[in-house]
Amino acid sequence: VENDANAAAWGEFRYGAAEDVDDMICVTVGTGIGGGLVLDGSIYRGAHGVGAELGHMRVVPDGHLCGCGNRGCLEQYASGSALVREARALASSRSVFAARLLELSDGDPEAITGPMVTGAARDGDEPSRELLADLGRWLGEGLASFAALLDPAVFVIGGGVSEAGDLLLTPTAAAFRRNLTGRGHRPEPEIRVATLGNDAGIVGVADLARV
Repeated sequence: VENDANAAAWGEFRYGAAEDVDDMICVTVGTGIGGGLVLDGSIYRGAHGVGAELGHMRVVPDGHLCGCGNRGCLEQYASGSALVREARALASSRSVFAARLLELSDGDPEAITGPMVTGAARDGDEPSRELLADLGRWLGEGLASFAALLDPAVFVIGGGVSEAGDLLLTPTAAAFRRNLTGRGHRPEPEIRVATLGNDAGIVGVADLARV
């Protein structure tokens, strides 16, 4: 019926975190990175229906292999899958810095999940906080590139990883401001947390059906 990220973006645009603007980008940070774009009050799908695949903007030449077939896509560095990959790599090293993650996973690095990392970070585990901060840096740099191209009024961040709250969003905002084209000489797009949660897609697609 509709791309899930487009539907979520429309839901947040009409009834959620971006209902007060005409131009917005919704980025869902989960297993991968989904993107939805509203320009001048209309959902943007592109000439062939595959526009706004923001997670597949290439950021590292010859980087990690992505499910799309390319290497170095943003979602390989700024998604829940990237967080888990890096946490498991740290734990596999048996470093003292991975002690809490190994404790949570009963000593099995492959059992580490994103919620485990987020929970450890909330409990004050510094390596887990650093893993989330690294993810936030990649995400913020990606948002800065999107802003240079599309100049939205608002970015809405949703998806499961966004539940990490300020542990993710503070480094995201810092990296965004540091890399924003024309910083200090232009209005700065706001970064907001999605408000509709898992209902955003359902709300959005229901509303799109009557637009």
